[in-house]
Amino acid sequence: MNPMKRFNLFYFFIVLVGILLFSMLQTNFYQDASFYGFADSRATEINYNYPVVVDRILVKPGQAVKAGEVLMQLSRRKSKEILDDQNFRIAELKAEEALWEKKLRNELEELKTNHQSLMAEISTKIKNIEAELAFKKSLFQGLESIEPAEPSYKPLEETIAMYKQRQQDETQLYAIKEKGLQDELALGQNPYQAQIKRFIAEQEFDASQKIQPIVVTAPTDGLIGNISCKEAEHIPSYSTLLTFYEPHSGIIKGFVHEDLTLEVEIGQPFIIGSLKDETINYSGKVIGLGSRIVEIPARLRKVESIKAYGREVLIEISKDNIFLQKEKVTVKFVLDDIHQK
Repeated sequence: MNPMKRFNLFYFFIVLVGILLFSMLQTNFYQDASFYGFADSRATEINYNYPVVVDRILVKPGQAVKAGEVLMQLSRRKSKEILDDQNFRIAELKAEEALWEKKLRNELEELKTNHQSLMAEISTKIKNIEAELAFKKSLFQGLESIEPAEPSYKPLEETIAMYKQRQQDETQLYAIKEKGLQDELALGQNPYQAQIKRFIAEQEFDASQKIQPIVVTAPTDGLIGNISCKEAEHIPSYSTLLTFYEPHSGIIKGFVHEDLTLEVEIGQPFIIGSLKDETINYSGKVIGLGSRIVEIPARLRKVESIKAYGREVLIEISKDNIFLQKEKVTVKFVLDDIHQK
């Protein structure tokens, strides 16, 4: 065989292998430059922070509705237990008010008794000293043949003046304390009257609003999800009545494989494609990234039977899309953006 011809065949084989390797690398690159996601429709749960009764349900699960369309008719009803509890609280406050008033009146009576007792004690002391003073003065009356030194009655007189002054001070103090207690007994100082009036007002309002109708309407155009109640059912506070979905999600959730060398950043562009029709694509950008590596759901793996791990990515697209709720889609890197990096 011609050596030149053998040499040419060798180079032809090398070129052929190179083309095949390049093709495989390109295929792997484009495969790695995409992953799966799904249209993540966020449900709005409709509930109330108080108990309600379901009077009528006007929609069915899966039904499309327009903004403002009536979904349910409810009623808020004050239970007999609530009204009875208000009566109990009013009676309890009135009993506390009576005890409070009795306590103040007892304090007034005790204050009066103590004051009278003190006044009587001081008056007795004054009378005793005055009697002693009168007796001493009588000893010097009628002594004409003897001229004794002028006696001093000043200490006794000062003691009498001191007790009389104390009588005045104690009387003034008593008057101040008595007035304070009397003022406290007045309506403006009563700590229970305001609470009693508030409970009575609430009771009257609740009685007038014993049955209050509520109309539940659709917040926007959308679809009805699960209906978690039935007509004539009493629903507790914060319990979900139904779930409501927007017709098309503007959020795509996907998972970038942990071994993927391409970096994902907030604001990075992506192309979201339909698996049913390759001609349907939407532009999107990253608005959220997971903070840890998690297991990728089987539905979104390249090979469903093999566990894989990655980072969650949230991508925003226009709500004017045709993707159904939870529809599986392809998420493709914008290759020009990759090359620029």
